[in-house]
Amino acid sequence: MKHWILMLAAALALGGCQSNGGSTEKTVQTAENQPTDVQEVTERVEEIYGTVFKEYNREDSLRNLDQLDDDPGAMGHMQEFIDNYCSSEWRRLMRQIDEIDSVNDGQGYWEADFWIMGQDWHQLSISDVKVQACTGSEAVVELKLHNFDTAKPVTLKMVKEDGAWRIDDFIDNEADLDWKQSMQQYVTEETDKNKK
Repeated sequence: MKHWILMLAAALALGGCQSNGGSTEKTVQTAENQPTDVQEVTERVEEIYGTVFKEYNREDSLRNLDQLDDDPGAMGHMQEFIDNYCSSEWRRLMRQIDEIDSVNDGQGYWEADFWIMGQDWHQLSISDVKVQACTGSEAVVELKLHNFDTAKPVTLKMVKEDGAWRIDDFIDNEADLDWKQSMQQYVTEETDKNKK
């Protein structure tokens, strides 16, 4: 009898840890990681990318129709996107890079766009948003970023600031590129170079 009780308990425990397919909730919940937090983070990521990609896709459509002339496009909204959706630390790093690049000769830091993980875009969207970890103030989210005919795995590190979830780091898993780490390294190297 004891054997059957142990097997039933094990089956229930395993069943509680299994993923439910396309769910965006984390597999294992903790006291700090309530389903409402997971849902809030998931909805926030979808809201952010929905707003940002709406502007990118609009620009792409205008470009394809050869009607982009006086339209500011997605780049005209970049500061708004950063202010509304990125962490204070991310914004601080961007200001430092802008200051460094404004006095440097040459290309500067930005060779690609962290929103689209590249330089060119067409039919942008995201899918498979999954919260991998979530506390009251930090979260790690994985998603698939669709650009042209490819889907790229991306990890976001999120922080809650002033009551809103914001992106603190963008990680291109395929290219093994941690954008925040790369930005910090660039600022350090350029600052050290300018001291000499």
